[in-house]
Amino acid sequence: MMRMSTALIVVAGVLSALPAAAQDQAPELTVPQNRAAKLAGLAGFVNMSCPEIQTEKDRFRTAIEALRINPADLEHGKMRLSAESYIMAYQKDVPASCRQAGELFGRNGSVIPGLFVSR
Repeated sequence: MMRMSTALIVVAGVLSALPAAAQDQAPELTVPQNRAAKLAGLAGFVNMSCPEIQTEKDRFRTAIEALRINPADLEHGKMRLSAESYIMAYQKDVPASCRQAGELFGRNGSVIPGLFVSR
């Protein structure tokens, strides 16, 4: 299992490689909240749009908690709206976004291996 401090460093460093949404670095969200929303948006996108992969819930929860965000906070308010804007950004190029999600966070991902697993 990934240590929390390691996960925090990894998540913080990689999220800049993911597509930006209109609300990227929204002033009403802290940097960790924005990163959590971005990762949540990617997870939501993967679960809805990528036929070969899905989110591994425990690994996702660990990554969000490493940002010192309560995963339940992603379900409402500004973080939820921000996550939804990221889903829309990822949907602009579904094949490329699915491929990138797999490369960065899939079974042999270069960032957080196993965040997304085979369906």
